[in-house]
Amino acid sequence: MQMNIKVPDEFEEQVHNDMLQIAVEAFKQASKREELPNYMSKKQACQYGGISFNTLQKMIAQGLRVSIVGGVQRISKQAIDDFYKENEI
Repeated sequence: MQMNIKVPDEFEEQVHNDMLQIAVEAFKQASKREELPNYMSKKQACQYGGISFNTLQKMIAQGLRVSIVGGVQRISKQAIDDFYKENEI
């Protein structure tokens, strides 16, 4: 069953522009994410995961792997990706 709905041209143009803006923002976010180093500071890990610092701390308490070299903590992109996969429902 097919249904045709006529909407005003202005509405259609606005929807098009909104979708374009959302796509542009998504590509910008993806680009920023890829620029981060493989081993990140906690701040960078929050940016990569799209999470707050408090959420990152909870994830670490739940088993997110953290590397410590010379007293400096680093979290790998792979560790975050793995953590998300391991905690899928």
